[in-house]
This record gives sequence, C-alpha cells and structure tokens, in this order.
Amino acid sequence: MVLVFVVAGLDAIVPLSPSESTLIAVAVASAETGHPAIVLVIAAAAGGAFVGDVVSYRIGVKAGAGVLRRLRGKARGLAAYEWAGRTLAGRGGQVLVFARYLPGGRAASALAAGVVRYPALRFHAWTAVGVSVWATMAGLIGYGCGLFFRGRPWTALLLAYAGAGTLLVAAELVRRLSGPADQQVDPGADGGDGLGEGGLLQHDHRAGQADLPDHSELEPGGP
Repeated sequence: MVLVFVVAGLDAIVPLSPSESTLIAVAVASAETGHPAIVLVIAAAAGGAFVGDVVSYRIGVKAGAGVLRRLRGKARGLAAYEWAGRTLAGRGGQVLVFARYLPGGRAASALAAGVVRYPALRFHAWTAVGVSVWATMAGLIGYGCGLFFRGRPWTALLLAYAGAGTLLVAAELVRRLSGPADQQVDPGADGGDGLGEGGLLQHDHRAGQADLPDHSELEPGGP
C-alpha cells in the first residue's frame, strides 16, 4: 500500500517512475491473495498520484516568477509561455486528465499548470478526476486479469500490462479525435504567434487572458 502511494506520487515529480506497472502488479497480487483489498490499492494509487501532482504544480508556481524574469526581452519565449497559458485556459481539464497516459505527461502538465498560474481550484478538481479514473482503470485491469488467471500470476501480469498499453493507445486516440478540426497556436519563427493545424487543443486568446498572469512588466516601456 505504501509502495503504491509513494511510487504513484513520485511519477509526477520523477518522470517515468513505474507507477502504473506497480499498481497493476499489486492489483494482480490482490486478486491472487485477497490482500490488500483492491479498493485500498486503488485509493492508495489515486491518493499518491494526487499528492504528487499537487507538489509538481506548487513547484511550477514557485518557479513561475523566475521563468518570467528569464523571459524578459525574449519575445519567442514569452510567446511560448502565453501559448501554454492559453492551452490550459482553453481545455485545461482535457490536458490534465489525458496527459497522465503519456510518458512524462503528468510531470510536464502539472508543472506547466503551476508555471502559468492555472487556477488552483480547477487544477485540484481536474487532477482529482484524472487520478481517480487512472487508478480505477489500471487497478481493475490488473485485478481482473489476476482473477481470471488465478494461479498463473505471470500470465496475468503480461496480459494486464498489454491491456494497460492498449488503454494508453485508446486514450491518445480519444484525445486526438476529440478535436480534429482544432488549431494549435504555436510560437512563430519570428517570436510571434503562428498557426498550425492538427494541434492538441483549440485556443481562444481572449478567453485565455483571464487565466494568465499580468505581463505588463515585460512590455516595452514597462517599469
């Protein structure tokens, strides 16, 4: 239980930490022996993942001021920063839920949300949804395979990992198909905003501004 909690939390801070494989292995063991109860396994994974994401978010918040100072006078860097803010402002929920199914996605999305000051209440809410869905699905895949192949733990593990891999592919397809006509705003070569098709999210500059910190100190002629 403690192992599941710790590894799930570290995955948001140390990318590629084996949180999902650990969760599945313990879930298979739960089906084989009945201990620990699968409900507790899932709760430990979701709780650890939530704590890890919040820590990563807070690190991003603390780093945000330093990022802005380093971007002073760098139009291209500032454009990328504002693009990230508009991305999260436009579809932050989708990013925070689906990013955890990509290698290193949890750490990157939580940290970026903190850097651009994505609203904490919304971050916590969407993260709670994301970790609950992730832990429940991965835990039940492992538990189901463990029950079906009871007495053959290695077979159960292999099929559970294959099922989890299929889930990753399915999540990526859902993410891509959820907005096929969306446009991604990406910093142009000259430091301004360029337009590229086939991007992850649709961005509304005016809607995103409400969630972005004030960059008035970075404007020419500012204090």
